[in-house]
Amino acid sequence: MATTFNTDLVDLLLAPGLSGFSAFNAPDLCAVHPEATHWLANHFLNTILGPRYKDKYRQWALNQLFRAEVAFRDYHEARLLTIDLVSKNRPGQPAVRTYFKAVARWESCLLNVQIFIDLANRMKKELGDKPVFFEGDGSPDQRAYAIANTIKHWGADVAAERHEEHQTIPVWLVNEGLATKSHQLSFVELAKIVAEISTIADDLQNPMSFAGQR
Repeated sequence: MATTFNTDLVDLLLAPGLSGFSAFNAPDLCAVHPEATHWLANHFLNTILGPRYKDKYRQWALNQLFRAEVAFRDYHEARLLTIDLVSKNRPGQPAVRTYFKAVARWESCLLNVQIFIDLANRMKKELGDKPVFFEGDGSPDQRAYAIANTIKHWGADVAAERHEEHQTIPVWLVNEGLATKSHQLSFVELAKIVAEISTIADDLQNPMSFAGQR
C-alpha cells in the first residue's frame, strides 16, 4: 500500500499546490503546424534554392525559427508529461518525478518563447512595427515574458530572500495554468502564444513567402 503524506507538507516541501493539481487543458498544435519539426531544415533548403534574408535579418530569422522549433517541441513534451501527471497525482501521494519533469519542460518552453519575443522585437523595431507587448500591459505575451524572467533570475532572487519559504520553485502548476509569485498564465493562453509563434515560423521558413523579408 502506498504511503499517504500530509498535503500541507507536500505543498510546503515540494511545490505550491502540488497536492491539489488534478486538471489540465492544453491543445495539441501538431495538426495545425505539421512542419514544426522541419522549420530549420526547410529554411536551409529554401534559401539554398531561392531568395535569402540579408545580413542581420538572416540572423534574426534563423534564430526565431530555432527558438520556435524548440518552444514547440517543449510545449508538446510538457503537455504529454502533464497529462501523465494528472493521471498519477493524488493529494497525499504526489507524482514527484513526473511533476518536476513537466515543470522543467514548461520552463524551457517559456524561456524559448522569451528569446523568440526578444528577437521578434528587434526585427519589429528595425521595421518600424509595434513590439509584441508593452511593459505592464497584462497581455498573455507580457505575462509569459515576466514568468520567464522569474525563471531566469531565480538564483539571485532566492539569495536575496525575495520569495517566501513555500515558494520552492520559480514557476509551479495550478489547475488553471502556470503560476509564480506575481503572475499567472493559463495553459490555453500559452498554447495561443506558441500557435502565434508557429504561424510566424511557418512564414519565416521561406523568405519568399514572408512579407517582412529584407
